[in-house]
Amino acid sequence: MLFALLGLNMNMAFSSSLMQPDWALALLLASLVAQRHNWLWVLPLVMLHDAVLYWSLETSFVVFAIIPFAMIYFDQHLGPGLPQRLLLVLLVLLAMFYDGWSADSCLLTLCLCVPVWHLLARRYAQYAA
Repeated sequence: MLFALLGLNMNMAFSSSLMQPDWALALLLASLVAQRHNWLWVLPLVMLHDAVLYWSLETSFVVFAIIPFAMIYFDQHLGPGLPQRLLLVLLVLLAMFYDGWSADSCLLTLCLCVPVWHLLARRYAQYAA
């Protein structure tokens, strides 16, 4: 959570001077995709992210609110798997692209999200074992 807030500060401080990923969105997305039960604390932080960065709640929050339900559906009908989760990550990146982020920033966000996602998923698997 603290890294997401730090990333939000970095996006606000250096938004015009250098190309960067959406740090907060990538970290929040990685934690949500790693374990769907994280929606309890991820969704309020996404609301804060959208309110601070975009001044509205209808950008990425709508897609984030759909992700836990889509993950439950995919897990029940297709089984938990990487392709379904990657599709949900790409939907969020499309929402970012729609909001005016450049393709490079969306790609950087994906490159930040995937390693954090796998690190968190591995950590959650160790707790379960």
